[in-house]
Amino acid sequence: MQSSATQTPTPQNLKSAPAPAEPYSIPSATLTATSGGDTYTAIYSQTPNMGTTMFDGQEANSSIVSLTVTENGATLSTEVTTAYYLENPYTPLGLAGSVNGTNYEFLFSSVDPLPSTLTVGASGPLGNGTYYLSGTNTATGSLTETYAVTANNPTTLLLTTYASGTVNGQSISETINYAVSASGAFELQSVDILLNGTTLNFANSCDGCWDY
Repeated sequence: MQSSATQTPTPQNLKSAPAPAEPYSIPSATLTATSGGDTYTAIYSQTPNMGTTMFDGQEANSSIVSLTVTENGATLSTEVTTAYYLENPYTPLGLAGSVNGTNYEFLFSSVDPLPSTLTVGASGPLGNGTYYLSGTNTATGSLTETYAVTANNPTTLLLTTYASGTVNGQSISETINYAVSASGAFELQSVDILLNGTTLNFANSCDGCWDY
C-alpha cells in the first residue's frame, strides 16, 4: 500500500545576501579555543570613532580594533589597532597600532571593495600593503587580504576574510568568518589566528546572538 504521507523538502541554503555595511561595529565578543590541552580566550571588538582625524596626510575616519588573547587565564598577546578609512564609499587607507608594546604602521597600496551582493562561490582580493616601523619609511613586512563566500545554512551564508603576510621575517595569518543574513545583518562566528607557529581556531561563545 502506497503511503500518502508527504515529505517536507529540505530547506535550501541561502545563496546570496547584501554585503554588510562597512565599517563594521562589533561589540566586545569572547571567543574560545583549545589546543594541546590548553584553553585560549580571545576578546575581540571593533568600534568606529566619531568625527575625523589625519592619517598619511589626509582627513580620514577611524575605528579601534582590539584583540586580547589569553592562555589558561594568562595574557598571551595584546593588540590595539586604529584602522583608517574613507567613507562613502568605504575605502581602507591603513592601520596604526601596537602588538605587545611594539608600535607599527601599515599602508594599503591597493584596495578592492567587497561586491554589493555576496554570492556563494564568489571570491577575490580585498587589498595589500606594507608594514613600517612607526614614524619611519623603514618597511618591515607586507600583508595581503582576500575574501570568499560559501554556503552556511538556510538563513545565512558565510563571508570569510583572509589576511596573510610577514612582519620582521615572521609569518602572520588571520582568518575571520562572518555569518551574513538575507538582510545583510552579520555575526562574528570565528577567528583563526597564527600564534607562536600554531593556528588557533577561536569560536564565538555567543553564536546566534545577532547583536550587530
